[in-house]
Amino acid sequence: MKLKQNLLKSINSIAVGFGLIGFAAFTDVAKASAPPKCTDAIGAKVDGKYTKTAAQIGNSMTFCTDTPDRFEITIHELGLCTAQPIQTGSPRTFSKNDCVVSMTSSGVTADLANNTVDLPPMNGRPPSQTYTHAYIIITNTFGLKGSVTIKNGSGDDVKYCPDANGDSTGGTTAASGFCTPQPHTEILNDFGDGSFSAYFPEETMDGGGKISALLTAADADLTTATNASEAKRLIGVFETNSGSPVVISDSTNGLEMQLTVTDIGYGIGFSGGEPQDFGSMPFKPIFATF
Repeated sequence: MKLKQNLLKSINSIAVGFGLIGFAAFTDVAKASAPPKCTDAIGAKVDGKYTKTAAQIGNSMTFCTDTPDRFEITIHELGLCTAQPIQTGSPRTFSKNDCVVSMTSSGVTADLANNTVDLPPMNGRPPSQTYTHAYIIITNTFGLKGSVTIKNGSGDDVKYCPDANGDSTGGTTAASGFCTPQPHTEILNDFGDGSFSAYFPEETMDGGGKISALLTAADADLTTATNASEAKRLIGVFETNSGSPVVISDSTNGLEMQLTVTDIGYGIGFSGGEPQDFGSMPFKPIFATF
């Protein structure tokens, strides 16, 4: 089983939905609605650069998602389920009673923006079954890097980069010396708005499917976190598009998964048409049986 930027096996490819795995900087944006892609909000790129100026972008567009140069996560477990594994109740809890574990590890670090990463193989194969949900357990820390380039109205390129905190260092031109984007790290340890919440309620996302998430401790039982300091793991649960579950039959030889961040993994906040801050946003899982 492999994480791939380009899915080599495409038979019965299933888009499971956009994952709210990240959103450390932009959780409120994610809860409000599926944010626009920058390629839709500020136009197509030419040679990796947007052709609009800050004046043309204006105040009407305050947020969009782009492709990061780095999106690093640490994966501990993957699984398929026949029902929602995040249980109702107070607090919400995670149960594998209706799931099969497809990969488990002490931690595999993967840069979803750049690398193909070999994951530990499953012992055997998932039982023949119709799986409506999938889950991923990761460390709740994200390693990021990226930039965005627009025009300045005089035909020059203006590049904006994040500092080590994810804040924009301001626009730079070739004449002044283009900025260098700095790696920055985000920790997602609270889904609450004013008071702590370990649970991200199920949301329907752009492209179909649903996503929910739960913050837990790093113990063997994945105990639901009761405060931000206890949150060490993030469990993302993806529900497949209606009518498009992952079907494992007796003739299925294997299962592959792609996690992609193209156009969706990097959030950029704008003010007055200029990028102000950068942060993590969704990645999208795609399953394929073969």
